[in-house]
Amino acid sequence: MNPTALPPSPSPAKHFSGAAMDRALQPARPRLPWLVAAGAGLAALLAVLMWWRPHQLQTLTTPQLAAVRQGVFRDELALRGRIEPLRSVQLDAPEAGRVEAVLAHDGEQVKEGTPLYRLHSPEQEQLLMQRGAEVAQQMANVSVQRSAQAASLAQNRRELAQLLAAQQQAEADYQRQAQLADAGFVSAAALEQAERQKRLAAQLVSQAERDQRAEAETRQQSLDEMARAVQGLQRGLDLLARSRDRLLQTAPISGQLSGFQLQLGASVKPGDRLGRIDDPAGGVQLVADVDEFYLPRLRPGLSATTPHGDLTLAQTLPQVQGGKVRVLLRWDEAGHARQLHAGQAVDLRLQLDRPTPALLLPDGPGVQTTLYVRQGRELLRRQVQLGRRAAGQVEVIAGLQAGDEVLISQPPSEAERFALP
Repeated sequence: MNPTALPPSPSPAKHFSGAAMDRALQPARPRLPWLVAAGAGLAALLAVLMWWRPHQLQTLTTPQLAAVRQGVFRDELALRGRIEPLRSVQLDAPEAGRVEAVLAHDGEQVKEGTPLYRLHSPEQEQLLMQRGAEVAQQMANVSVQRSAQAASLAQNRRELAQLLAAQQQAEADYQRQAQLADAGFVSAAALEQAERQKRLAAQLVSQAERDQRAEAETRQQSLDEMARAVQGLQRGLDLLARSRDRLLQTAPISGQLSGFQLQLGASVKPGDRLGRIDDPAGGVQLVADVDEFYLPRLRPGLSATTPHGDLTLAQTLPQVQGGKVRVLLRWDEAGHARQLHAGQAVDLRLQLDRPTPALLLPDGPGVQTTLYVRQGRELLRRQVQLGRRAAGQVEVIAGLQAGDEVLISQPPSEAERFALP
């Protein structure tokens, strides 16, 4: 082998086409037309839904409709009042105590001064005895002071009499000494001594009179103060005695006893409402409660009508209680109320203003400035202008005309329109 000889060249590679491994496939169907059709259908469905949804209306199952009509607006209030007597007296307990006797009964006709009931008060009896003892003690003290004053005055009179006698004796001695001194039988010193005794006696008498007057004035002032104290105690005792007399309550006026429900043994205190006496001869009046909203429009002289005749507003009580004010109405003619009794209820209409022609709509919760007006089988929302409300009627100013049907019940929502069933 020749080492220099080149290795034999490799044989040329064969070309493989892969035809033996391939197989025929079905041609792919085109997908684009199907997708386009599905998208178009979905878009059409969405378009239908978008068109149908805003046109789908809520149907009112039980709508309450009312027609607007031309009529007369009566500015009046429908009220319910009660009959009260014009003249009555409330029976309040003047004293505290326990009911010892009931001498009258509810509904009876009583005359003025008729005994109604009697109370018993042990505390008042004890207080009366205590005050009586105090008055007696003070009167005894006044008597003692008057006796002491009398004794003092007697003693002062005796002392003054003795001093006056001593003064007279001193003056007599001085006169004798002066005569003897003039005759030369008594010295000048003896005469001076007699004169000093006379001046001293006169001074003692004058001083005693002043002291006795001051003592008498002081004693009299003390007695006057004690007398005033006794008078005050006596007045208190008289008041207690009269309060004991008030334990027997009598009728203050003649009339019918009403609301009198006292029971034996019941305890009462001052101010307890025990009943009242109505004077049927004084007539009756009608008392009604009005909403405070109408307070500025209430004035004396307004007219009201009832099945028992016409009335006139006599007085408005301005105190507001529970959102209501109280009005007092009286019949124009007393004969209309003769058959009415205190406590009876009466329907009335209070006229606030004169009747006027107007478009009227029955009042309801749906009657507001925005309401729903019927058009065919639908209710459309509309802005209107309303006026006064009274007696279940609303005055229409603008936005409606006679014959329009309006939803007066409460709408379920604030939609622009509703469907009727």
